Amino acid sequence: MAHDGLMRATCVFLFLASVARAQTPPLVIFHVDVFDGFRMLRSQTVTVQGGMIRDVQPAGPRPEAGNVVNGTGETLLPGLIDAHCHVSVEGSLEEAAALGVTTELDMFGYPSQLIPMKKEVLAGAHPNAAEFLTAGIGANAPGGHPSEMGGPPFPALGPHDDAQQFVDARIAEGSDYIKILYDHTMPGLTVQQLRDLVAAAHKRNKLVAVHETVQKDGLEAILAGADEIEHIFDDTPISKEFLSAAVANHVTVTPTLAIISAVGGRSTGPELAKDPRFAPYLLGWELQTLNVKLPASKRHHFEYAREAVSALHDAGVTILAGTDAPNPDTAYGASVHAELLLLTQCGLTPEEALRAATSSPAREFGLIDRGRIEAGRRADLLLVKGDPSKDITATRNIVGVWKAGQAIDRAAVAKGMATTPQK
Repeated sequence: MAHDGLMRATCVFLFLASVARAQTPPLVIFHVDVFDGFRMLRSQTVTVQGGMIRDVQPAGPRPEAGNVVNGTGETLLPGLIDAHCHVSVEGSLEEAAALGVTTELDMFGYPSQLIPMKKEVLAGAHPNAAEFLTAGIGANAPGGHPSEMGGPPFPALGPHDDAQQFVDARIAEGSDYIKILYDHTMPGLTVQQLRDLVAAAHKRNKLVAVHETVQKDGLEAILAGADEIEHIFDDTPISKEFLSAAVANHVTVTPTLAIISAVGGRSTGPELAKDPRFAPYLLGWELQTLNVKLPASKRHHFEYAREAVSALHDAGVTILAGTDAPNPDTAYGASVHAELLLLTQCGLTPEEALRAATSSPAREFGLIDRGRIEAGRRADLLLVKGDPSKDITATRNIVGVWKAGQAIDRAAVAKGMATTPQK
C-alpha cells in the first residue's frame, strides 16, 4: 500500500542529506560479500556517497580514493528492520542502531512522546539513533490489552463509537499504519468492530496490523482483511483453514518468536544478556529484564508456533522478523539477532531469514528507499564478520553500522548505556 506522506518526507530528507554531503569523500567497502536483500553477491565493492549507495560492482584492485574499508572475510547487509517493537525514547533507538537495526516499526506507543522524537531523528538531531515508524495508539475495547500493563490512559473503541472517527484520530496524531488489538484474553472488540476498523483504515490507504494470540482470532483477522498478523498463535496446531486463508488473502505474518518462545518456557534473553557482543550496548534495565523468567503456562505450546511458521513459509506466506521488545526476555536490537536464529529453526534458510529483516519489511511497509543494497538506495548498512548466509549467528559479529551513509558511533552508544539510569 502507498504511504504518500512518508514517501515525500523521506525523499525530501534524502535530497537534503545528499546535498549536504555531496562534497564529502565516498565510503568504499571493497572485496566484501554482499547480501543485497535477496541473495548473496560474492567479492563486491560498494561505493557510498551523499547518504546513498552509488555503485555495487565486482571487486577489482583496492580503490585509492575515499574512505576505504577492506571487507575481506566480511559480509555487508542492509540495515536490519525490526518489524514489531515498542519504541522507548530513552536510549532504545541508539541501542538498536548500535546492534545493526537501523529502522524500527513501533506497534503501539504514545504519539505525544514518539512523534516529536520521530521528527528529531529525521532532522538529524540524534545521529546514532535508528529511525522508526509508529502505529501510535492501537484500537481496542475499553479495558482491553494492554491496559493491564499500566501507563497513561489511551483512547479505546466503545460499542457505539465510530470506527472511521477512531482511525482518523490516530492518523491525525501521526500514525503511519493502524494497529488493531484483537485479543479476547481481556475485554475485546467484536468481529464487526474489527471489520469496520479494517475498512476505515483501508479507506485512508493505511496498512492494518492486527495483534492476536489464539488461532481463532487470527483467522477472523485475516478474513476481515488485515494486511499483517502480529504474533503467531501457540494455542493449537495450525489448521488447513487458517493456512488457506493466509495464502488466499496474501496476508503477511510477523510471528515475534522471541517473545512466543519465552512465554512457552524457552528463554533467549539470558544468552543475549551475557553475550559480550551485545552487553555493552544494552540498557541497564534490559540486562535485568532479559533474565526475567516468565511463568510457565499450559496454554502456550511453542512447538505449535514453530510448526505454524514453517507451514506458512512453505505455503509462500511472507514472514517478517519482529521482536516485541522491550517485553521481558527481549531487548532492542539484540533480539532481532535471536529472531533470525529462531526463524531458521522454523525452516527458513539463512537467506530467507535475512530477507525477513531487510527487503521484506521494507516492501510491506512502503519503505522504498531501504532494505536493499543497490545503486540508488539509501545507505543503511550493517557490516559483519563471517557469512550469515551460511551461519545466521554471524549477524552478531558487528564490524560497523551506517545510517544514510553516516557511521553509527558504537563506542559513544556503549558509553551512554553505561551511564543511563536504571528504570
